[in-house]
Formats: sequence, structure tokens, C-alpha cells
Amino acid sequence: MPHAPARARRRGALTRRLVSFAWLGIAACTTPAPTGAWREERAVVVVDDSTTLVGALMRPVSSAPAAAVEPRVPGVLLIGGSGPQDRDGTRVELSGYAPWRELSESLAAAGMAVLRLDDRGTGESGGRFAGATTDDFARDAAAAVRWLRAQPAIDRARIGLVGHSEGAVVALLAARADPALAALVLLGAPSRPGRDIARWQRQQLVSSDLARWPGEAHTTVLAAADAEAELLAAADPWLRRWFALDPREVAATVRQPVLLLHGDTDRQVPPAQADELARALRRGGTRPVEVRRFRDTDHLLLPDHDGEPEGYVRLGDRRVRREILAATTHFLSVHMPPR
Repeated sequence: MPHAPARARRRGALTRRLVSFAWLGIAACTTPAPTGAWREERAVVVVDDSTTLVGALMRPVSSAPAAAVEPRVPGVLLIGGSGPQDRDGTRVELSGYAPWRELSESLAAAGMAVLRLDDRGTGESGGRFAGATTDDFARDAAAAVRWLRAQPAIDRARIGLVGHSEGAVVALLAARADPALAALVLLGAPSRPGRDIARWQRQQLVSSDLARWPGEAHTTVLAAADAEAELLAAADPWLRRWFALDPREVAATVRQPVLLLHGDTDRQVPPAQADELARALRRGGTRPVEVRRFRDTDHLLLPDHDGEPEGYVRLGDRRVRREILAATTHFLSVHMPPR
């Protein structure tokens, strides 16, 4: 989930932990392409003169005879959460965690082409990550969708988005601007502005450590953290926009079928926000909006009975829950069926 700017982490222990405790460093690295019923190709997406995104397109291998014309397949764009992420969504402190590669393989095995990209200024991608806002990431997503539609092997009428955390909000913004998109899957999606989520995170943190912050000190500690967060937001374009952007307002204008998947032990975005976002989505019409919650599953979509972000490094199982991969693949297959 959204992170505090780097300078916030240098202002002492209290501010480091209370402005937002969700930041974890992410390394830009990739893993070897798998073998199987798909192939992986280099993808280069030009956003504008200063930003070019580089990543991979994983495509299913056709079973049609060599002389036959291969059928066009549905396309899916994966959109990661906040913080500079590589195309696989890896984290330097979580060896073996590669959620976007896992999901790509699941979708490709079901007959879909999947595009995943290094974030701007990360890995092989150009441009600057620092200073970019959620709206900038939505423009990056729009450029990636245009790239997908231009690929001869992909059916331009069957393009879907999968977004995680802040990436779910990016997906909503992209879908509002592009009604031709076919379907969305939102993972760990927030329904409230970042200001509300950051405050909830701080409250969770303070109330969980009474030895450090006794109950009588909570009001004073949280008020000081709120004030510090507002100072940071005033100076940082990303934080300022995240604090103000209300996903419910965007969701009410989205018309595509949407699946929301959320872990019940998510300690970065309250699980109840999946239901709240679904209500906002349903205001727009009759297209299906589905919600699924997963027991003992954290914000990273991993098996986790506690969900505390500072405990991620202790998790032994670092593979995305199979049920989440299956639910995502099934929903997109229903609404963008391979032919």
C-alpha cells in the first residue's frame, strides 16, 4: 500500500512508523522466463517523450497447425501497487515473492496474453518515478492498453486490467477514461482517500504496541503524526494526490464488470473497504460486481494469519494463494473468453 516519501523515513522513529508504515523496499529484478504453453516477448511502451516502459508480454502458444492463422487472444495488463516495482512485483526482502509472474502464468495457461511492465524509472523503464502521481500512473496504464490493442495477436475488444492496492485505483481511473475495456480485477483495493487509510494504519500501529505508546498517549501521538503527514503531503505531489483521491467517486463512473478480491487479515487496507468499493461500483449500473474475501490472507495476497506488514519477512510461504489466482483467471475468462 502507499508509502511515505523517502525523506519521511529520515525524520526519526516516530514519524518513520506513523506517517505510513506500509513502505517496504522493492528491488528491480526479474526471474527467468518459464517454459510451458506460453512464450514471453520483450515489450516496449512509449508513454511520452520522457517515459518509456519496458517489460514482458507473455502469450499462450497456439495449438493451431503451423499453416493456420492463429486466433487473436484476450489481453490483460497488470498494474502494481505503490512504490517503484519491477514487472514481477518482487521485493528485495521477500525472496521468492513474484506475484505478477505467478498471475501471468495462470492467465497465459488459460489462453490470455499478459503484459507486465517495470514502473517508470525502475528496472529497464525510463522516466522518473519520484514526483509521479496516481494520475501519471493511470496515463502509463492507458499507454500500455494502446500498445496491447496494437498487437496483431491480441483482440482489441477483449482487454482487461488487474490492479493491486494503489494499482487498483489506477485501474479504476483507466477504466473510467476508456469504457471499451472489458473487465477489471481489483486486489486489496482501497475505497477511501489515502488520508483516511494512512490514519487507520497509524491507529492500528499505535493500538498494537501499548508498551511503546500507552493508551493515554494515543490522542497526542496520533495528532502529531497527522500534522506531520499533512506537512509531508504539502511538499510531495504523490502523497498530496493520494491523500485527496477518493476511489468511491471514480468507481461510481466505471461501467465494466469488476471482481474485488481482498484478504481478511489485510493490515494495510481494511477488508471492509472491498464491500464499500463494491457499493460505489454498483451505483453505476447492472453489470456484475463481485466481492470475494479470503481467510488468513494479507495485503500481499499471501497466507498469513496475522497480516502485520512488519511480519512479512517471517512468512514461509511466499506464493500468492492459489484461490486468488484461480478466481482472477476464472473471472477474466468469463468476461473475455478465449475463442
